[in-house]
Amino acid sequence: MAVESPPPANGLKTAWDTVVAPKAAFESIRIAPTWGWALLIALVLFGIGYYLMVPANQHALATDWPNMVAQNPIIAGLSSAEQQERLQTVLAISAYGWIFAIIFVPIGILISAVVYLIFDRIGHGEGSFGKYWAAACNIAVIPGLGIVVNALIVLIRGADSFAKPIDVPAAMPSLIMLAPQAGPKLAVILASISPFSLWATGLGIAAISFVGRVPRVPAWLGGIAAFLVPVLIGAAFAR
Repeated sequence: MAVESPPPANGLKTAWDTVVAPKAAFESIRIAPTWGWALLIALVLFGIGYYLMVPANQHALATDWPNMVAQNPIIAGLSSAEQQERLQTVLAISAYGWIFAIIFVPIGILISAVVYLIFDRIGHGEGSFGKYWAAACNIAVIPGLGIVVNALIVLIRGADSFAKPIDVPAAMPSLIMLAPQAGPKLAVILASISPFSLWATGLGIAAISFVGRVPRVPAWLGGIAAFLVPVLIGAAFAR
């Protein structure tokens, strides 16, 4: 008797199920990993979101520029004209920030997939890198939606209402609201803890659980670690 092969995976359905029926999505990924459509959707969402926030980011950079100069001895040592030239360069680069954002999306997905796999091995799971890469691509749709929502909030408030670069991502409700005067590193961490990041973290836990059949404790630790690693990297570079 011939063995029936599994039906071909539907990438769009898997991406949609990740949002509305994650267990079904991850059970499907465990059998037939699919990630192309999800990655494309995530890239489009991140690109649109960051593009819409360019004016606010530029206004925040220009407004906070004197503070940035005061904290950087190299820039502070330049003449006023040279400082303005440096500011114009920074603003010109920030206009293309949305391109850099979508470049970093696959890197973030890669980090998540590796972390998922590490905790899969710790929990003696059944997953593989390919399956966790697919899961991470589909989960990336959630923070992509978060970026779009963040952009809509920024547009409603108006670009002129942002005085510091951290204020733009902090427009999304997050723990930064409890400590608005936090230093740069802590501010990045607190601003990262939002409804969408918690949603994505929960999906990461579910992915390890359903894709790799991993026990609860390593699955939870893996999902939380996949959230914390990129956040801590970002905080390390915050000034």
